[in-house]
Amino acid sequence: MDNQPILSLCIPTNGAVEWVLPVIESIYSQGYDNEKFEVVITDNGKDSELPMHIGKMTYPNLRYIQTRDEGFLNLVSSLKEGKGLFCKMINHRSRLLPGAIDSMVSLVQKYQDQQPMIYCSDGVLENNQDYIECPTIDSFVNRLSFWSSWSAGIGFWKKDIANIDSIELNEMFPNASLLFEVRKESSFVIWNVKYQQMSDDSGKGGYDLYYTFSVIFLDIINGLRERGRIGINTFITVKKDLFEFLKGLYLSEAILPTNRTFILRNIPQSMDVYYGRMYYWKMVIGAWLRLPITIGRRCVSSVYRRFK
Repeated sequence: MDNQPILSLCIPTNGAVEWVLPVIESIYSQGYDNEKFEVVITDNGKDSELPMHIGKMTYPNLRYIQTRDEGFLNLVSSLKEGKGLFCKMINHRSRLLPGAIDSMVSLVQKYQDQQPMIYCSDGVLENNQDYIECPTIDSFVNRLSFWSSWSAGIGFWKKDIANIDSIELNEMFPNASLLFEVRKESSFVIWNVKYQQMSDDSGKGGYDLYYTFSVIFLDIINGLRERGRIGINTFITVKKDLFEFLKGLYLSEAILPTNRTFILRNIPQSMDVYYGRMYYWKMVIGAWLRLPITIGRRCVSSVYRRFK
């Protein structure tokens, strides 16, 4: 591609063929102009079979790079490889909905002169606005809350990619490091439009779930507060919203059967750091109280799918 594409779709993966191939299909089945976007896949999977499949593809705007990155750092390499005006991370389980590429290109064109920091929240915020414009990082973190931990929402203008090497990256949340540190001053836009469908995440995990979110992530948010970049009210908002998320995780990962591989150890000790033991018990009791409703919904859903 001689001309700079408007959009780079950057897909970091660990060789998960069963997830990545449907994502690629969801992209190219849209029949969008190949000159306007590119697809970049960085693969840190050991003994990956992806090269065999990629080698059979003839898309002129598809690039595949093997890396030796550890864990989540592979997403940084994926973004750095992007050549587009805007480099958007795509989760390797994220099948794009029809029209998603056209919507993303329109998003980039809408803001290409101003070039604010953009986060794609996939419609998870309870807000009727497609574009939530935030003049400061405090208002941005307050509106986005704990969803800023979600790596698939990040995207950066090409001019910001050059700053990545100067940033000290958090090993578990390099995405948050980039989101908060790639610029010291900026306005922000939350694009709250549904653009993807995530595939089943069977087998996902391998890390200490509660230490990662209730300690490491809140350390990052608290660090913003200590440096005066966000206020105490915003920190409290994120902490409060995250607690409800953690309660849901306790139900789905510690109580109900799961096919994921998260490490669930020392949960009380992890909760002690920012919440205290009382909130640990509130979480446990609250999760158990949700159990009958959750089981009932799953039963109804199962019956519906059977007779649909």
